[in-house]
Amino acid sequence: MITAGPRTAPSPTPLHYEEREWNGLRLLAYDETGDGRIVEALGDVATADHIVVLVPGNDNYLGNYFDPSRATRPRVNGATLLRTMGGISRGERFAVVVWLGYDTPRGFFEGAMRGPAREGARDLVRLTRFLPRDARITLIGHSYGTVVCGLALADARVDDCIALGSPGMGGSSVADLRYGGNLWALQGEEDWIRFFPRGRLGDIGHGPTPLRPGFGAVRVETGPISGHCAYYTDGSESVRNMARIALGRYDEVTLVDPLTRIPLPRPAVVLSEERIPS
Repeated sequence: MITAGPRTAPSPTPLHYEEREWNGLRLLAYDETGDGRIVEALGDVATADHIVVLVPGNDNYLGNYFDPSRATRPRVNGATLLRTMGGISRGERFAVVVWLGYDTPRGFFEGAMRGPAREGARDLVRLTRFLPRDARITLIGHSYGTVVCGLALADARVDDCIALGSPGMGGSSVADLRYGGNLWALQGEEDWIRFFPRGRLGDIGHGPTPLRPGFGAVRVETGPISGHCAYYTDGSESVRNMARIALGRYDEVTLVDPLTRIPLPRPAVVLSEERIPS
């Protein structure tokens, strides 16, 4: 078992993105320094029309990434979403990238700090520009991962962003995040995150929930899931809606407010410049 480094490790260096095989896995990045980081591709990103990037939250690191028994278990969640997309696919080519590409905070206190998200956002932006230029990209952040996504949106190449159980996204609205794509938000009725303090002072706090009226997010139905880490429950309306959004099937997404205007699918943005070098 790979073990994590000490919490006193210095800030990580920028990740080097390139697709390669490692112990039977398809990796886009791997770094054992500090707590360790790993970016794994499930499916073929090189040929995918639709790519989902999963961004996990607190208490995830290289030492527990391969443990399927943990509540957050981002690798298992990625596989569940990939399987769900396959179940509704109409021949589209798709892939899921599990992005544990930042030094995640540990516990509630560190989870209230913006520093880890700010550092991670830079590498997340670079990943979105490393991925094939003609693919539609969907970011899915869970918990603190939604803060990382929020801080990356202004510069990332992202068509859709899905926020699961968000403590805030680092801004007061979609416009404040300087994001021109579609923002979707899910929060289960039993998720304790609804009690998370919504203030913001300097580098502490993440601002209002994206569910707040006027924020600019479309609220999506989760179905009867429990707690804070059940959004990827196999067979749930929550994970089915994520798959629908990721495949651009907006008309099939179930909403908490069915009168909400569902955005039209946007064509993938093709960049004129070359991919940002890793």
